[in-house]
Amino acid sequence: MKKLQKSGKAKAIGISNFSKVEVERLLANTSTIPAVHQLELHPWLQQEEFVKFHTSKGIHITQYSSLGNQNEIYNSEKVGRMLDDPVLKEVAEETGKNCAQVALAWGISHGRSVLVKSKTPERIWQNLQSDFHLNSGYVKQIDNIDKKQRFNDSSEDFGYNFFTDLDGKQK
Repeated sequence: MKKLQKSGKAKAIGISNFSKVEVERLLANTSTIPAVHQLELHPWLQQEEFVKFHTSKGIHITQYSSLGNQNEIYNSEKVGRMLDDPVLKEVAEETGKNCAQVALAWGISHGRSVLVKSKTPERIWQNLQSDFHLNSGYVKQIDNIDKKQRFNDSSEDFGYNFFTDLDGKQK
């Protein structure tokens, strides 16, 4: 990757789904400081300490699964759907937005890039309307609903134990 960057074929190097130990190993054994780390992050999995670690190293966060467990493969009947969280509903009602827009605006308010998937033009348009300002009171309310609930853990599928030292590790 460093060769690609030096050749001009890559502007920056990013990582995805690294644990803290893996990021520390990368920083200790190479001269590479990733520009960005893409990881699962949403109001129910905030990974506060891991995010602070990235900030201290100058690594930007891009969050995926920003809407939590919208996909039916995430077994929402066990934990409920994140977008049905009462705090998100309250903030949505008070701001005139929907819960998805509030969840996305929360990530943006923390200075992160947010990724969201949608198949329908209407939802894509709604997601684009998430660039509104959430006041600090709303941000704090959402900060307080962290359940350390990870929905994306492919450890079993890949035969590698991902996220061993991170919040929300599924047993």
